[in-house]
Amino acid sequence: MGPRMERFKRWFFLRYRFTRQSILCTFLAVAIFALTLYFMNVMANVASYLSPDNTKVPKMSDRLFEAIPSIKLLWLTDLADALLFVPTIILVLTHYRPLYLLCKVLLTWALCNLMRITTIAITSFPDPRDGCVHSVDEFFTTFLLHRCGDCMFSGHTVIFVISALVWTSHGYHRFPRRFRWLAWISLFLVWALCFGSAIIVIANRAHYTVDVMVAFYVAGGNWYIFTYLFDHYIEERGRLKDLTRPWGDGPDPRQHAQEREEKRQLRMSPDAEKSAMAAPLPQQTGDVQMQSLYTETEQPSNNETYYNRHQQGFSQDVTQSVLQQQALLQQQQQPNEQQQPHEQQQQLYQQPQQSYQQEQPYQQQQQEQPMQLPGEIYNHPYRQ
Repeated sequence: MGPRMERFKRWFFLRYRFTRQSILCTFLAVAIFALTLYFMNVMANVASYLSPDNTKVPKMSDRLFEAIPSIKLLWLTDLADALLFVPTIILVLTHYRPLYLLCKVLLTWALCNLMRITTIAITSFPDPRDGCVHSVDEFFTTFLLHRCGDCMFSGHTVIFVISALVWTSHGYHRFPRRFRWLAWISLFLVWALCFGSAIIVIANRAHYTVDVMVAFYVAGGNWYIFTYLFDHYIEERGRLKDLTRPWGDGPDPRQHAQEREEKRQLRMSPDAEKSAMAAPLPQQTGDVQMQSLYTETEQPSNNETYYNRHQQGFSQDVTQSVLQQQALLQQQQQPNEQQQPHEQQQQLYQQPQQSYQQEQPYQQQQQEQPMQLPGEIYNHPYRQ
């Protein structure tokens, strides 16, 4: 196996991850799109059957029909579809996340088809084009490309807009940084072809202007709805990783993602330096245990809370030292076998009293002394 085949395999399996999850999600997206496309054809046949004859019913008034001359070149509409759709398919299949982007495109298109199902036959328009063909019967088995009454809204324009939005959202980042001027030129050409194709649809009288404008609104809105859902509810929450991260748990190989991560690190580095410079240095004392008690995160907002907090820490230290003294006394003064049980109880009762008397002068001294500043607590006489 040659090096070219090895590079192709590495390129292929970096983008395509065929697991149960990815195959099932792609199959569901294709199935949903196919069902909506079929039922849209059925409703288009119904709309064609219900549409009035434009030879008997006058056509609707349209401002752009008055400004744009009529042509009879329907093949230009299909050619515009091919010029936009075929490069978009190539972009999707060669993307870093092809199955993810394919599901996104198909579901957006399926939602547009679903909305077209609900609007195409609800209101009948006289077709703006002369010589169109009416669908008579067999709605479920008839497949026509340019039929009468197939007006609201333009399905061709939906293809134009979705293709242009795919290039806008995912084609711009495919160009290296030094060729970003070429990316802007390609985007300009894609959108120019999109608007030019829409004008061709109007010039061929395949749709009214309102059909084309509504298709722009519907396709653009549905695309950004699915972009928000995919980004915030799938990608950011770590779901469907076989689609969103086919390269695995390693670093993101996409160039724009790496550039965004570098910018984020550069933006965070000055903040980290400022916080490190603003952090107070720990006081140099011999007591290591005191340094562990008074960390930077425990700095209070004022002197009073600081004093109360560390006074509580001193009392805990005093209690611990008293308990240690009691344990030493019990080890040193083992009771004799002849000592009575009530004498042992009396000795144990006197030990807490002695510890309380030892602690009482310190509490009186703390009440008589004024509140000390945080820096003076470390030099307290009790701690020396």
